[in-house]
Amino acid sequence: MAAFFNLKIIFSIAAFLSVMFATHSLYAQTDTIQSQVDELQALENRENFSPTINFIDQLNRLGEIYYHRNPDSLYLLAMKSLKASEQISYTAGKVDAYRNIGAYHNLKGEYTQALSYFKEGLSLAEKEEYWLGLANIYNSMGLNDYERGNYSDAVTHYLQALKIKEKHLSKLEQSKTLNNLGLVFMDFGDIEKALAYHTRALKIREAYNDQTGIASSRINIALIYKERGELEEAMSQFEATLELGLKMNNRQLISVSYFNIGELFLLRGANENAYRNFEKAYFVDKEREDLVGIGFDLLGMGEAQLNMNQLHKAKQNIQESLEIFVESDIKSNIDKSHLLLSKVFEKMNDNAQALHHFKLHKLYQDSIVNLETNKQIQEISAKYEFDKKETELLQQQKEKDLLNEKRIAQNIRNGVSIILIILLIAFILAIRSIKVQTKAKALVTKQRNEYEKLNKRLLLQKKENEKITKQLFQVNETKDKIFSIVGHDLKSPVTSLKGLMQYVVDENLDRKEFLLVSKQLRNEVEQVHFTLVNLLNWAKGQMRGIVTDPTTISMHQLVEQNISLNEPISKNKNIEIVDELEENTICYADKDQISLALRNVLNNAIKFTPKGGKIIISSKKAARQGFWEISIQDNGIGMSDEILKNLFSKELGGKQQYGTEGEKGTGLGLQLTKDFIVKNGGEIKVSSKPNNGTTFTFTIPSAYV
Repeated sequence: MAAFFNLKIIFSIAAFLSVMFATHSLYAQTDTIQSQVDELQALENRENFSPTINFIDQLNRLGEIYYHRNPDSLYLLAMKSLKASEQISYTAGKVDAYRNIGAYHNLKGEYTQALSYFKEGLSLAEKEEYWLGLANIYNSMGLNDYERGNYSDAVTHYLQALKIKEKHLSKLEQSKTLNNLGLVFMDFGDIEKALAYHTRALKIREAYNDQTGIASSRINIALIYKERGELEEAMSQFEATLELGLKMNNRQLISVSYFNIGELFLLRGANENAYRNFEKAYFVDKEREDLVGIGFDLLGMGEAQLNMNQLHKAKQNIQESLEIFVESDIKSNIDKSHLLLSKVFEKMNDNAQALHHFKLHKLYQDSIVNLETNKQIQEISAKYEFDKKETELLQQQKEKDLLNEKRIAQNIRNGVSIILIILLIAFILAIRSIKVQTKAKALVTKQRNEYEKLNKRLLLQKKENEKITKQLFQVNETKDKIFSIVGHDLKSPVTSLKGLMQYVVDENLDRKEFLLVSKQLRNEVEQVHFTLVNLLNWAKGQMRGIVTDPTTISMHQLVEQNISLNEPISKNKNIEIVDELEENTICYADKDQISLALRNVLNNAIKFTPKGGKIIISSKKAARQGFWEISIQDNGIGMSDEILKNLFSKELGGKQQYGTEGEKGTGLGLQLTKDFIVKNGGEIKVSSKPNNGTTFTFTIPSAYV
């Protein structure tokens, strides 16, 4: 059974230790990372900042450090690097950014999306002759193939990476690809060839004193000990890696260590211990959102439960793992899942289901590890090794030919004749067999494809009809709401505005009276305009959805602009508005949406704060990493629990609460505020008590990690 789990072991180690980025250790310290973040932030805060090659390279290297620590940060930094590289036409930066984006999707198990980004980077690297980028992308493509069970393609890509590194790059770079080749051959069961590749990689890394690389090679060699049955030595090694992972708080290493320890207990028949370690690996992978890792952990838990006759729990875990493997197209573990399910159903006396899953197990087994794949991998590897030593072997052969010319000539003639006869017979048999198999497979495939196409068309048509019906209903509902607001909430201020304008026309006003009326006119116009802006933004969001366009914004500038916009209202009520934002409160969000949200909250605070009141706007680092927390606090009339409960309700036309001077509103402002904050990745909350003021607090992403 252990053979089926090798993919998770090597799979994880490949991602965690072998597929290293070019210039950084896996165990980069937090203070080193923070210093790089600070350096990038300082560069970007400079006046008239424009991205440079050095700035883009630092973004890519920082992203590589976050590869295992925080994949979401890796993705954000890669997208930022790609945008900057396109801005200054820096090809190498684009290549590294595409590779990092692809690596993010690989970690998420989204292999097709990952491959599309790798191909984009590959095309650019070939044109630019960017050798390091080209080799790294071939390496990543090899991992992509490897994780999907396409071993021959994986070997091809790794060998392409190795050839480039041997010709253009250092031996230390070569060691990474040698390590990956060792992993492929280990997974395929060729232990001796795997050991040869890992040993070559270890020697290079020891020569360069590459501590992280040495750890990688030694762990992989420890896996070979496990395959040989030397379980005590393997257990000792994995317990040491677990201790290191816990010390460094490296979640990937912790997960891999727990899983391997669980595997060893499973081999010993200690199923309870095995289950506990698989479960620990599962919790770590769930925290990391590693979907494929979760699949392996569930499969291990299910096998341990099967051995302990906990059949219903085993069935649930194995079926859940099967769904993950089917979604990620990991053929070897689809095979394993079906085999274990057949055993579960057999024990449950459900022979029909047991037979069904056993047939699927055999189908997948025949489609993966077979003689043709083995032959293809061995031929590709042998050809590469042969090309390197061809000159030396030819020279040796010539020397032998001079000494044994007659005997060798006769042997060659006899050997060639025998080989030709064997090849001819084999060729004829192979052609016949291929024709029969091809016809049968073509017929089955054609029928299956036609059925699948018809089924997909029907499903797509059904979904499209449902989508159109839902959209029509939403459009009609939105239309009714807009007419309701226009007919009721705008009628009063427009009527008031009309009356003021008629008064100005009819009365012969002196300058002082005219200025007084003009000020009131301006306030009425501003209120109507603000209501219309909220209304239009709400209607657009209802009909087309809210679309964000995030950019780097200064909250100081945004706050000052909104204080200025609300100045006529605040001065009229003699309300003091204080800006206590921290320095460098720089955010990454949609500027217009955050500005409108800020204006709505500030307008709301002015509305419910009595004359002579005070409003404080402040900021601090949020508990959630990578976010700012913005607070707007007033000493106004506050709100009851009932009002707080329905504050952000999406239903329009409800009971309104008037301001301290009788101000009205549509009820859209706070709803829009919440929608915009959430759409930009943040959260909003309110705390208030009657007569004790109100504090609105919301979070938005920081421009720097």
